[in-house]
Amino acid sequence: MLYRTHPSTGLSLSVIGFGGMRFANPDDPDACAALMLAAYDAGINYFDTAIGYGKSEELFGHALKAMKPTRAARPFYVASKTFANTADDLRRDLETSLTRMGLDYLDFYHFWCLLSPEAYRQRKGILREFEQLKAEGLIRHIAVSSHMSGDEIRVMLEDYPFESILLGYSPMNFLYREPALNAAAAQGIGVIAMNPLGGGIIPQHPDRFAFLKSRDDETVVEAALRFLIHDPRITTALVGFSTDAQVREAVRAVDGFVPLTDERLAAMRAGMTASFDTMCTGCQYCDQCPVELPIPKLMDAYNQYLLSGKTQDIANRLSWHWSLLKERDYFDRCTACGACEAVCTQHLPIIARIREVGDAAETALAKK
Repeated sequence: MLYRTHPSTGLSLSVIGFGGMRFANPDDPDACAALMLAAYDAGINYFDTAIGYGKSEELFGHALKAMKPTRAARPFYVASKTFANTADDLRRDLETSLTRMGLDYLDFYHFWCLLSPEAYRQRKGILREFEQLKAEGLIRHIAVSSHMSGDEIRVMLEDYPFESILLGYSPMNFLYREPALNAAAAQGIGVIAMNPLGGGIIPQHPDRFAFLKSRDDETVVEAALRFLIHDPRITTALVGFSTDAQVREAVRAVDGFVPLTDERLAAMRAGMTASFDTMCTGCQYCDQCPVELPIPKLMDAYNQYLLSGKTQDIANRLSWHWSLLKERDYFDRCTACGACEAVCTQHLPIIARIREVGDAAETALAKK
């Protein structure tokens, strides 16, 4: 296993982290604990969960009980998250998380799921309570998790001295988040990259992502992880594990890692753009809609359909990733003015896709 210094904390973190959202059978705590222990024994020392991940924190507690006796010799770090908007709710969430996991403190506690600059501004007052919890020793480091665009994240990081940021980053959306990584690096903030495999899309479509491979003996998963490992701005790539085989594959990506040459990196980035010739690459030139539609986010949702062929995946992305599954008139705001298509570097049929995204949202809402 390789380790990288998390710049804002000085901690030595494994370049692969354990994401606790995708346990195969949450009703089997022994099997879930065994998976975590296998990752720990393989050298993974960053473990991420959340109060909203079903039984995940309880399952972590089952594994951590077995891990704690060796913590002094083999350090590990635990992160969780909160949706709380008030000081009382924040303290209650933290106490719940600590109790579930049998811990006295959390290494990283995330101000969770900030989907827009407005949400950050409305909720930022809660950071005073984060600071109080840190002063009490109940959390070690104040972190933030966000799905905002790279430029929006940059503004947030300039506004508050977070010690770590969790953000989505993969070969599918690297352009969308580049400003955020640059801002974090400039300010010495550690970056944990979630969804490094595109939320499972990359391993589900190996032929589509074969261009990532540098050699014949690697899988597309290994290649995608090595793309992130190569980037010094990223401390840890957080993988949601379900099986021992997935842990072993991620570890192989590290054990077989060789720094990419500039030529190879440039070829991979060019391949990402060429491979996604019908997909939005997240350049955000269209993000100046006169009626304020979040077009890059809608196009990201449409990308899921292009990869899977399932319109339900559009609705899932809108709901769970962007929190944009709303009433139909939200999408009817489009006046088809064409401003977005005029600036699209890929000349995509954005207006037609907005209608398709709206239809998928309407279908999903009708089933509720």
